[in-house]
Amino acid sequence: MSSVESHSLNAGELVPVEALLPGDPITDVNGGGQHYKVLESKCVCDGCVVLELESKANDRFRVIEMSFPSGYEVGRSHLRHW
Repeated sequence: MSSVESHSLNAGELVPVEALLPGDPITDVNGGGQHYKVLESKCVCDGCVVLELESKANDRFRVIEMSFPSGYEVGRSHLRHW
């Protein structure tokens, strides 16, 4: 486990992606520890959750869409800079 992932795990509890709400700050603890803000969450067929996420890097915002299997857990982020 990297130091980024270890720090993220200590920063907050793990929650399943299907429980996320718009505005929630999260960390993908299994995917490199990147911090995101949830913009939208959609449960789609076949047990998949699609998240529209906002990230900030180098003082620039980026919006991405990612899909996760139901039950995938992310961490609640301590960063609230949005």
